[in-house]
Amino acid sequence: MNRVKEVNSEGIAKRVAKRVVLSLAVCFAAQGAVSMAVAAPKADAVVALPVVKGELTGTLKKIRDTGLITLGYREAAIPFAYVNDKGKPVGYTMDLCYAVVDAVKTALNMPNLRVREMSITPQNRIPLVKNGTVDLDCAPNTITPERAEQVGFSNPYYVSEVRLLVNKKDNIQGLDDLKGQNLVASAGSTGERLARMQADKGGFRVIPARDHGESMITLETGRAKAFALDDVLLAGLRANAREPGDFAIVGAPLETELNALMLRRDDPQFKRFVDTTLAHVFSSGEIRRIQRKWFQQPIPPRNVNLNLEPSKEVIEVWHKGSQVTE
Repeated sequence: MNRVKEVNSEGIAKRVAKRVVLSLAVCFAAQGAVSMAVAAPKADAVVALPVVKGELTGTLKKIRDTGLITLGYREAAIPFAYVNDKGKPVGYTMDLCYAVVDAVKTALNMPNLRVREMSITPQNRIPLVKNGTVDLDCAPNTITPERAEQVGFSNPYYVSEVRLLVNKKDNIQGLDDLKGQNLVASAGSTGERLARMQADKGGFRVIPARDHGESMITLETGRAKAFALDDVLLAGLRANAREPGDFAIVGAPLETELNALMLRRDDPQFKRFVDTTLAHVFSSGEIRRIQRKWFQQPIPPRNVNLNLEPSKEVIEVWHKGSQVTE
């Protein structure tokens, strides 16, 4: 039941760049229902917040008619979307989603718009977005062509790499060291998909967990020797482990990913609205404040600082995402 609340070699670098280019193509071009003009604005240009023109359709009409917007979040996707010590979903992507909420309130003249926050998992996120239960999934969703056939994505806000979290005492440096061992991954995640693709060749077993929190417990208790997930999420989970110093992020990237907000497919009006809101956040410099808040300052629940500066790939997606024009 959902809980509802009101490596660094030249070769790797080339693969990273190739993957980012491919994913950007999926995000900006593959969603044929959206006509998105892209142009290079002046260096000091700030994209205006979105204004709805014409008749409301899709998600925005639903929001207007019901007076409610539903945001999906994860319980343990630190620092993107997770529950703090007060039981409140917080994080980098929650801040982005609430920027969208504020823009909706202004554009639709709905200052009393109700917001429902729904805890969802990698397994049920796509069905809940498709059937209209969740309007905007604020978790770190990876853009893939397969998912884009079922749901829509905003323009990306982050770039991450799928790697392994291991206990240092096990001396595991990558998939080649896992023969005969268990690897845990959150069910429905990209980490699980990539690990299963390598399991037979590597001679290891993939055991699924309900979510990232359960995956971390499986690793900490020794039931698995590695945990496959986005490196940023692994850094957050490690930082908040009982003994952070016991764990290390290892191995060459299994894949480089673009992360985006998830919304319903074939809803160009709402996608345009979300993308324009993000463009405002990117071009105004607000994204730098959000980045520092969640990646470069102490964060709850344990006031750990991840000390992660934005990579050049992250800065590039912010730049591309700020180039939306009418």
